[in-house]
Amino acid sequence: MGERNPGPGQAGLAVGIASGGLDSLLAVKVVQRLGFEVVALHFVIGFESAHLRGFIERPDEPARASPALLATGARVEVHDVRAGYLPLLADPPCGFGSQCNPCIDCHAFMLAQAGQRMRALGAAFVFSGEVLGQRPMSQNSQSLVRVAERSGLGDRLVRPLSGALLPPTAPEREGVLRRADLLDLSGRGRQRQQALAMELGVRDYPSPAGGCLLTDPQYCVRLRDLFARRPGRLLRVDDPLLLFVGRHLVLPSGAKVVIGRRDEENGVVARYAPRGLVFEAVEQNGPTAFLEGAPPDQDVLDVARLVARYGQGRGLPRVAIRVSAPDGSTRVLEVEPGTPEGCRVL
Repeated sequence: MGERNPGPGQAGLAVGIASGGLDSLLAVKVVQRLGFEVVALHFVIGFESAHLRGFIERPDEPARASPALLATGARVEVHDVRAGYLPLLADPPCGFGSQCNPCIDCHAFMLAQAGQRMRALGAAFVFSGEVLGQRPMSQNSQSLVRVAERSGLGDRLVRPLSGALLPPTAPEREGVLRRADLLDLSGRGRQRQQALAMELGVRDYPSPAGGCLLTDPQYCVRLRDLFARRPGRLLRVDDPLLLFVGRHLVLPSGAKVVIGRRDEENGVVARYAPRGLVFEAVEQNGPTAFLEGAPPDQDVLDVARLVARYGQGRGLPRVAIRVSAPDGSTRVLEVEPGTPEGCRVL
């Protein structure tokens, strides 16, 4: 780093995108150390495991930024962009990675939002925690250029952790930043980041495995199945949460049922009542199940038997299962507990 170290905010205002992972935390701290006041934008796209757990525990509260990001002292803004982001998954222009992760388009989307905040706030530039060569698809030199172009930021985008290895940016040419102040991190190793975290006082950062479920193979099996069921592959804002919880079984008919595995999941499953039928045992403890739409009687019977099977009434000859419809009407079916035989597990 160079010797310049003005006081906080003396160099102006910078806008960063910050997931709360180690690299984004380091980028915030590096830019702060250069004297900039940082507005850290934390975007909620709907597939972050930490946020989905939060939506389970606090359904009526908005998503929160991580304590580690809040501890940086930056002005943190949480932006829920699910409604704008989800249509991107239907057909991402730059394609998917190994699973359902449209990393290039995802980064460009978030950076475009950051560009709007930069202009609204009169900030000098936008920065991110991207590291050259850390991810083979989205953080090679060509992809970094492509992301900057697709976001509309061009050379107004700074990657402070790898900036010394990348082409000069507008803030450098304008004298807002010096190349000597930018780092030269590259590759997939984490040793230099960990040492920098110690130097900058960054603590309690998450593991590098990350929390984006679009890279999780099991989750993406469920997501691809939902894509196949949806005209135009379009997702609803509440779809990612339902994919995150419960047992997902495809019935012999091809319909899909979601069955809660514990109380907190039962509570989530019950939230989807306006979209279909909700099943639960009348007298025994057990799961709550959701079957979307207006299914035929055989599907209703099959699901009722599965709910009986996974509940405490599994050893009884007959179990009473309440079926609730979106209009608020209910009926009770007396069914023999069934088995998942003939169902496909997602």
